[in-house]
Amino acid sequence: MSGSSAPEELYNAEVVSNERLNDALFVLKVRPDDGAPDFAPGQFINIGLEPRLPEHAGRDGLVKRPYSIASGPSEPLLEFYVRLVENGALTPGLMALEPGDRLWADGRCIGRFTLDTLPEVPAPAERDLVCVATGTGLAPFTSMLREFGPARRAGAPDARFDRMVIVKGVRLAEDLGYAEELEAWDRENDWFTFVPLCSREPDDSGWIGQRGRVGQALESAAFEARCGFALDPARSQIMLCGNPAMVDELEASFAERGFKKHRPRDPGQVHLERYW
Repeated sequence: MSGSSAPEELYNAEVVSNERLNDALFVLKVRPDDGAPDFAPGQFINIGLEPRLPEHAGRDGLVKRPYSIASGPSEPLLEFYVRLVENGALTPGLMALEPGDRLWADGRCIGRFTLDTLPEVPAPAERDLVCVATGTGLAPFTSMLREFGPARRAGAPDARFDRMVIVKGVRLAEDLGYAEELEAWDRENDWFTFVPLCSREPDDSGWIGQRGRVGQALESAAFEARCGFALDPARSQIMLCGNPAMVDELEASFAERGFKKHRPRDPGQVHLERYW
């Protein structure tokens, strides 16, 4: 991308690193020229490049897409967890970026999929935060954990939750981005549990974790056995992010168990972010 002919003044951020996790997943870290904009964990930002095909260009000549931020607001870089879309308008260009390359990043972060929108009851000190992701829908939850986990670990009175669980569903074990980081949080903190599942991992691969879909890990007996407590509408706030089919399926499943979708004027326990 170093030879890009896009007007240099449109690009306002520099690539610091671009780590390929496999042939389709990568973690992109970016330093905006004016510093990372303010955001709340769970929000997203638009980033862009000059398109490979002219028909993909927007009015300013760039192709732009929204991405949830995987880094915490206290970190100096913006971090993105991205899956390659074959023949996509933007992701092939993002995957090809190298350190020192330039791109465009919006100066404004948006979105309401944040802990600030959770209802006042239960109080944070009594809240079980259960985060369910498929694919790169994990990004908002890594941001939340990095930002709010240290306060919970320190036993701070302003911690945003009592217990936190991240359930992550992928097809293959090689798609479990951030697994080492999340496993370390799980190993070192009794208030945090990481539950990875693989739905299509070959039987002879050596994978010793759970197999199946995320809904199986959320069934009452399985969840309580793994996490040490029960899902309870009085304590649990459920955040779903990822494949729309997964979100719809779990929203219906939770409704049958007494959980309802949260709305500002009608507080509930289930919060949704459909993530393509």
